[in-house]
Amino acid sequence: MKKIIFTVLVFLITFLIYFFNRSEKIYYLSLGDYLSYGINNFNTVNNSYSNNIKEHYKENLDNYVNYSTYDDYRVMDLINDINYNKVVEYDKKEYKLQNVLIKANLITISIGMNDLIYKSKFETNLYEYTDDLINDIEKLLGLVRKYNKDAIYLLGFYNVINNDSLIDYANKRLEIICKKNKIKFVNIEELTNYIVSGVYPTNDGYKYITNKILEFTKK
Repeated sequence: MKKIIFTVLVFLITFLIYFFNRSEKIYYLSLGDYLSYGINNFNTVNNSYSNNIKEHYKENLDNYVNYSTYDDYRVMDLINDINYNKVVEYDKKEYKLQNVLIKANLITISIGMNDLIYKSKFETNLYEYTDDLINDIEKLLGLVRKYNKDAIYLLGFYNVINNDSLIDYANKRLEIICKKNKIKFVNIEELTNYIVSGVYPTNDGYKYITNKILEFTKK
């Protein structure tokens, strides 16, 4: 009996030491398209929301990796890159994508706008296409969750395709699959107020996204 009590006490003390001394450092991974990249209408890079979040946590930042591109990056591209464990080159270092997913304790994802913008120009049945797109995004979220159990934030859609009802429909579906996968859904519909022309946000638009994400992290 004494041996059992001693073992339990040792375990409890070890746990308490770990709990009060565990690292609170943030390993931030940003995945996505032009929003994560930070591109603007002049084809130059603004302070993206990803960079803004990195700066917000700079005093407590362990590492930051931004895996994104503004060049028509789509949902299936990201799924394939994760499945093939693509090498991530960032800040003169190389990482395996699956390894970064495992290590990160803060992940933001902005993906799907390129898919939606492209199809809105040609597709007649946009709702059916949007359903297929959301299904792909759900596969992506499940895949990310396979490697990571920490905080994940998915950005919703904003209306640059002149179809408010479709964007509202898509965001409601995104919110459902986020809850299913225990992922925070970040509604950025008001980002359209920060679009001067085209699809890319202004600096204030990227600050708006940053603040929407930080609202969740503070909770």
